[in-house]
Amino acid sequence: MKKQNILVVDDRHENLVAMEAVLEGEDRNLIMAKSGDEALAWALKHDLALILLDVQMPDMDGFEVATLLRQNRRTRHIPIIFVTAISKDQSYVFKGYQHGAVDYLFKPVDEQILEAKVNVFLELDRQRWRLRQAVVQMKRLKDENERLLQALGDAVIGTDADGVVSFCNASACALLDRERDSLLSLPITQVLPIAAGDDSNASWQDSPIFARCSQGEAWEGDLTLESGSEEAPQYLRVHANPVCRQDDPFTGTVFVLRPRHGEEPMRGPERRKHPRKQMFRELVVFDRGTGGNVGRLTNLSLGGFRLAMRREAAPGEHWELGMVLPDRIGDVNTMSFDARVVWSEQGTGPSEYHGGFQFLDLSEANREIVETLMNRY
Repeated sequence: MKKQNILVVDDRHENLVAMEAVLEGEDRNLIMAKSGDEALAWALKHDLALILLDVQMPDMDGFEVATLLRQNRRTRHIPIIFVTAISKDQSYVFKGYQHGAVDYLFKPVDEQILEAKVNVFLELDRQRWRLRQAVVQMKRLKDENERLLQALGDAVIGTDADGVVSFCNASACALLDRERDSLLSLPITQVLPIAAGDDSNASWQDSPIFARCSQGEAWEGDLTLESGSEEAPQYLRVHANPVCRQDDPFTGTVFVLRPRHGEEPMRGPERRKHPRKQMFRELVVFDRGTGGNVGRLTNLSLGGFRLAMRREAAPGEHWELGMVLPDRIGDVNTMSFDARVVWSEQGTGPSEYHGGFQFLDLSEANREIVETLMNRY
C-alpha cells in the first residue's frame, strides 16, 4: 500500500512544526496548510486518509472549512479531527460534530493521544483501501471469467440455487436459437427439459440434477434437443456442476452442453478408454485479457504444457491465460495462470502451430488442479 496522506491545517508555523515532529513516519506523507483556502486546494488535489484541522484561523475558520469539505463529493468522506484551544464546553464540541468532525483534540495536544487517534483513523483508511482493492479484484475476476465463458465454444448456462437462469453465453443462445434476454430469469426446467427429470411437470427442487448438485456433486446425462422444424434433432451431452461458496454449500449450477455428433454416449468402463484424449479435446486455453481462443491443450505436466495453436508464439513471451475445466475441481470451474513460451514451431498446415509453455509462479491451488487433471485423466 502507498503512503497515507495526512493534511495538517494550522495558521501558526510553530504548531505545524510540532505536529510534523510527532506524526512523521515512513508510511505517512504529511501535507501542511496554513489557511483554509490552502487546505481546500490540497484536499481536492490529494487522496487524504485524515485531516487535522485547527478551529481558530483567520479569514476562514475550521468550521467553515469542514462545511465546504463535506459539501464536495470528492472530500465529503475524509475523516476530520478538530484541534482547538478554546472551550471544552459540550455545546461548542457539539457544534464541531455538526460541521463534520469525527473527533476532537484540545491544545496543548498530548502526543500519545494524538498518535493513538491518528493510528485508529489510518487503520480504518487501510481497511477501506483493502476493501476497494478486493472489490476491484472480484470485478476483474468476474469480468475475466465471463469473457472466458462467452468465448468458450461449448454452450454454458448458469443458474442460481432456485434453478433460475442467471447467465448464458453466445454458444448457448446459438444452440437453443434463443435471444439472451429471453433466456435470463427463466426456470432452467423451461430451457432444458432434462432439468425436470422424468416428469416434465416436476419442479427444479424435485429433479435428480438438483439432488446431486445441491449436495456438491456433479451430474451428467444425455439430451435430445428437438428443433421444432424439419431440421434433425441435436444430440447433446449435458454436464451440470454445482457452484459452491465457503459460507454457502450450494449457490447455483453451471450447465455445459456439448454435441454428441449423433453418437451414443459411452458408458461405464468404455467411457474411460480414451479419457486423456477427451480431456485434451475439451480443454481450450484462452487469453485472459481478450477472451480470445489461444489454442487446445495437447499435453500437461506440473512444469508446463503444450498447445496446438492458431498462430506462432515467440520464445520468452509471457502470456496471461485461462481455461474452463472439464469438471469441477475443488471449489472452482476455471483456472487462471501465467505462462512463458519456451518453444514454438509450425505444424502441417499453414495456420497450425505447436508450442511448449512453462508455468510461471504456479499457485498451490492451481498446482492441485493440475495434479487432479493428471491423476483423473
